Amino acid sequence: MMRWFPRTLIFVGAMVLLAGCGNGKLADAQRTAVANLSKQLPAPYRDGLVIDSMHRHGDDVVQMIRFPDATVDMAKAKPELFKALQRDEDEAITELCAEPALAPVYAAGGGVRRRFIDANGAVFFEVTLNASHCIPQ
Repeated sequence: MMRWFPRTLIFVGAMVLLAGCGNGKLADAQRTAVANLSKQLPAPYRDGLVIDSMHRHGDDVVQMIRFPDATVDMAKAKPELFKALQRDEDEAITELCAEPALAPVYAAGGGVRRRFIDANGAVFFEVTLNASHCIPQ
């Protein structure tokens, strides 16, 4: 009866280790994309905004876009302006479908987020691009 025990332990241990690994193909694609695209940063984005950095977060590559001359408190005073910007960015993020460095991320099921922050790092809003928007079904 004890013969199955060591094999079962090995099998269960292997399954736990594999489950913790997640999608290795996606993680590799994210690391490569972040490394390649980060070489160009910081870079101007538009309307005085700056892409400061990129990193991995879950299934997404995240671009940190800074408003150097605005704060979250300013956004609270003009919510209609920031809502309009967010709607515009919901459409503009699709331009990243054409970014060759991100193609392997999309192919592995990952996406991209643009996180808009103020000069102090506080978040204004975030927009997301899922792989399904870039890969024809």
